[in-house]
Amino acid sequence: MNTPTMPSSPAAPPELPGAAGPGAAVLRWLCDPRPATAPAELDLAGLGPVLQAVIDAKLVCLLADRLRHDRAEDGLSRAMRSFFVQIVRATKLHHRFHHAEAVRIVQALARRDVSVAVLNGLAYDTGLYPPGGLRQFTDIDLLVGAADQDTALDVLDELGFTERGRGPHTRRRSTGDALTPTVSIDITTHLGHTVDPAEVRAALARAETADGQNAGGTLPVLARADALRHTLARFATRPRWSTLADAARLALAAPQPSDEAVAAVPEPVRAGWAVLHSHLPDLLPGPPPVAGSGRAKGEVAR
Repeated sequence: MNTPTMPSSPAAPPELPGAAGPGAAVLRWLCDPRPATAPAELDLAGLGPVLQAVIDAKLVCLLADRLRHDRAEDGLSRAMRSFFVQIVRATKLHHRFHHAEAVRIVQALARRDVSVAVLNGLAYDTGLYPPGGLRQFTDIDLLVGAADQDTALDVLDELGFTERGRGPHTRRRSTGDALTPTVSIDITTHLGHTVDPAEVRAALARAETADGQNAGGTLPVLARADALRHTLARFATRPRWSTLADAARLALAAPQPSDEAVAAVPEPVRAGWAVLHSHLPDLLPGPPPVAGSGRAKGEVAR
């Protein structure tokens, strides 16, 4: 995770990569958690440009899942059906490996009395999407309090994460596994919407557990309202299709806020909500639903 900035609401919402390209309608369809008919732009006979956009956006597993449930995959060649099956299977195994590593790290941190929450990809795959490894990600993001950062890095070193990653608080280890040759851990002490240590500690105190969808072991994740604030703020500063998919699912599962909660919404969260509405304008009316707590309900049942 990068150090967050605190933006004001943009005059014009920033564009997502490829938002005006041939796959834009399909990408928005995949990000929207509500069941809907596939857009006309999903031409199975000429899938090339759309497939490239979906792969670049890390939404190919969501596309495979939608095609399977809508029986649209019947229009694909045998080789294409096999491609989708194999990539979902590989991603599921990749996620299971990362989940096991996260459980091992969280348990080691608990033995050192370090409060921690899993953020972003792994956290959302665990509790926000249907089972099957549909939320693609590459590393494990962990939130700890500022006072515990050095201890967390020491624990990672003890567990074999001795290689430096792309940032000063990123550590990696080689696994010897052909599918997942390295596992990367990113330790952060801030959230997308706040760098205040007191607010981070409060979010850690509100953390909930997610069961891992048969991956073995539970993980601490942000409470739904905290996760939504964090995700919207990240989306405002760094628009990505996968973050739009996360924000849409979190927002749809959130309760309507009180007037007091709306007044207290931080500016980065408002900015992210504006960007979300620019791409999925009919998802939810009104202000960002960031009040309340509880587990996210995930994708609407088909």
